[in-house]
Amino acid sequence: MTDASRRTRAGRPKDTAKHAAILDAALGLFRSQPYETVTMEAVAARAGVSKMTLYSHFADKETMFETVVRAMSDEMMTGLSSPNHSAASLRETLNTIGIAFLTLVLDASVRMIRHTLSASLHTDQALARRFYDAGPGRTRSAVAEIIAGATERGELATDSPEWAADDLISLWEGGLPAQLAFGLIEPIKADEIARRAQRGTETFLRAYARPVNG
Repeated sequence: MTDASRRTRAGRPKDTAKHAAILDAALGLFRSQPYETVTMEAVAARAGVSKMTLYSHFADKETMFETVVRAMSDEMMTGLSSPNHSAASLRETLNTIGIAFLTLVLDASVRMIRHTLSASLHTDQALARRFYDAGPGRTRSAVAEIIAGATERGELATDSPEWAADDLISLWEGGLPAQLAFGLIEPIKADEIARRAQRGTETFLRAYARPVNG
């Protein structure tokens, strides 16, 4: 978190309704036009708030974008903090995350944001890092943590939980994002997402199963 963003969090509590309106407006703009063309003024106008109000919530566009990405990631990560998560089997946990992950990354809004942002990410490494840490990086870390726990319990045999997480995420995704980006396939429906996630999980568990005599 930057010093500027910390200052925006100090003081009196922010209006949650306005905060939500700002994030919704920002999401709408980020998914409809290139990142570099989105302005704080445009977000304020779309949200129906003053620029002063907008800046009281977000110090700059980068912080606002990071919050949008984190909010989308939060929706996907919700299942990890549910009361039932700790009681679920490793297979059930990974299937749940896989379905939530694919649902998010294959969502039309998310794909549009990634498409319109690509040029900016290549020229602004700081922005790229913030985007990765707020979204994809959080998923990788969460999956790696689960894999590390399963390895410690003797359920899996891995040399690196982080690399194993990369393998699992790749198995979930396959070539779907690229095929959708090129318009080679129709948007994926929920039942197909579930099937893909479960297949990826099963393949991963077979590959990383602890040897019987291990």
